[in-house]
Amino acid sequence: MSDRIRPWLKRIIGAVTGGRIYNLSESEAQELFYLFLDGAGSDAQLAVFLSIMRSKGTTAEELVGAARAARSRIDFPQLPDDCIVIATSRAGKRNAPPLGLAAAAVAAAAGVPVLLQASPGLRWGGLSPGDLWQTICGELTGDAKHVESMFSNGPLACWNPTIADDGWQRLQRVEDETLLRGIPDVVTKLLVPDGCRAMSAAVPGPVLGIAANAQESLQHRHALIVQGVDGSIDPSTLETTRGMRVIDGVKAPLRIHPGDVGLFESEEPSFESDDHLRESTDVTNQILLGVASPALSSTLLSAGLMISLAKPNESVATCIAEASEAISSGVAQRLLESFRNRNS
Repeated sequence: MSDRIRPWLKRIIGAVTGGRIYNLSESEAQELFYLFLDGAGSDAQLAVFLSIMRSKGTTAEELVGAARAARSRIDFPQLPDDCIVIATSRAGKRNAPPLGLAAAAVAAAAGVPVLLQASPGLRWGGLSPGDLWQTICGELTGDAKHVESMFSNGPLACWNPTIADDGWQRLQRVEDETLLRGIPDVVTKLLVPDGCRAMSAAVPGPVLGIAANAQESLQHRHALIVQGVDGSIDPSTLETTRGMRVIDGVKAPLRIHPGDVGLFESEEPSFESDDHLRESTDVTNQILLGVASPALSSTLLSAGLMISLAKPNESVATCIAEASEAISSGVAQRLLESFRNRNS
């Protein structure tokens, strides 16, 4: 099986050692990524590939090709009308509680069906929304029918589409072992149903155009890419959070500052104890009870962006007001509590 990968590595490594950068075409990336997902190549060859991709940077064409290969192995659920999909990272957050689960619950409580796509965090990374889901709501599922049954009970669901895929488990294991967070984690944020309204995070830096081009190529005419804190979807409570919006196929920059929508904080959310999972669980509960804090403000900003993805004709300020009402009415808290009751 390693013989099927060797010619690809010779081509890529030959370009690197020759002082050139070899970017795969979309079709090449699709073929090579599918081979790795199908079990081809040794772990050492896979690690070399991940290292090269990390070193040179991944193009939109490579991301799209890899995503197409991975999507072909996934049975996606049927989603409710106007559902948005929030695709989060395995990298998680090291310095502050992840707020994606709270924001998703708030947006869903405001009337927008939300599918949260989440995985447990990297072993060497931070805490992820998937870690919180498992603690607060129950086991993660990769079963499309289970997701559909969640939506039959309410407007919020969560899944991990790669959880039952042996090929993906191998990629993620090598990613863990080599400490090379790269193309597998990025591609998981593109594993959403064709044409859905998708929101994902991007790390700081000049990657927004690449991410937006990838979403566009995958036929997402409504999408949000947010450069939140620690590479998450959680907006800053002190500074302008940057991103990119795709509305009806038209790309435009996103800039959101908490002061512009009446949210003023003197600090960012941060961990205050060594037990990050317990603290994050407590912070999520406090947010849904409406306890004032920087974490609540960041959640309102994030939930407002989620709602605006489903309602692009409404201003973000109006969507944040809807998010605030979903918390003050108790609907968001009861929605998340319903998952505890189902699994108790």
